[in-house]
Amino acid sequence: MDMKFVFVVNSKARQQEFEDFISMLNSMSSTHTAAVEIRQTEYAGHAVEIAKEIKAAYEGKSDDECDTVVIATGGDGTIHEIANALAGTRVPMGILPLGTGNDFSRTVMDEQHRSNKELCLSDILTGNIRIADIDLIKVESYDTAGKLIPECTAWCNNVASIGFDTDVQSMAKAKVAKNPKSKFVRRTAYMTSAVSLLVGNRGHDMSFTSNRADGKPSRSDKDRYTMVAVCNGGYYGDGFHPAPLARVNDGLMDICVIDDVALIKAVGLLGQYKKGTHSSSSAVDSFQCSRITVTAPKDKILLGNYDGEDFSGNRIDFTLVPDSLRLMFYGKQG
Repeated sequence: MDMKFVFVVNSKARQQEFEDFISMLNSMSSTHTAAVEIRQTEYAGHAVEIAKEIKAAYEGKSDDECDTVVIATGGDGTIHEIANALAGTRVPMGILPLGTGNDFSRTVMDEQHRSNKELCLSDILTGNIRIADIDLIKVESYDTAGKLIPECTAWCNNVASIGFDTDVQSMAKAKVAKNPKSKFVRRTAYMTSAVSLLVGNRGHDMSFTSNRADGKPSRSDKDRYTMVAVCNGGYYGDGFHPAPLARVNDGLMDICVIDDVALIKAVGLLGQYKKGTHSSSSAVDSFQCSRITVTAPKDKILLGNYDGEDFSGNRIDFTLVPDSLRLMFYGKQG
């Protein structure tokens, strides 16, 4: 079956790279028989609309009949939007990194493809690809009255977290917004924000319950932590590595919980967390599960993020749902 490829391109970010990519794609696709369509996003949420439009054309059809791959051509935000639109359907999503951090691609792509857009395009256009199911995390947030908050409920394809790193992300976003044209600020915003916030109040009042795979008690033994990271992929925050063993198709989430630690210990942990060597620390609880619930004290609200998008709630349920998304991988072999 001949495949069709719809490149959903975030045309608002990194304008020169976007223009170079369009030129490259037009040049390469003209010499191949594969059907190629370029759809540029024009406003927030446009990628979702495009993906849903394509999804609607394949409602009720089998895998063999789904001959269109929606290529998320941008950063982690574009991937998150399209993954949410296609979750639970048989329409595949592909990834062509065109963002700043491109963290999810670190888990599902080799470095050769991550750094070489021409190679990615060549593989797509010559059919050197395969499609396989991956897991997603369903994130459901509830208010202090126990009611679901629809706008804070979504699918997470990469990493969701609550606590310190959400504070870091908020500061980093503000830095980028203030200096939108600075590549240096984009590359360093997360790390510089993390260092700045280390000297402040790192602890957050919260507890958790989970069906741990390691057999340890399901209920947390503390009520205050620096952060909880719930991972399907292994990287976020422009290369931080909370879950070195994470796999997107193993039916489990990788959890990293960090105690409310003193400043001197927090400084050391930050470097380890960046490199993915933090699991051996006595202040870190790393485990796998298929379900975890994080809860704030009564009448309190937790702030978190999934795939870089902000959410909040008094109680947040994270549930791993296997085989929720069809993903295009580069290369015929797994």
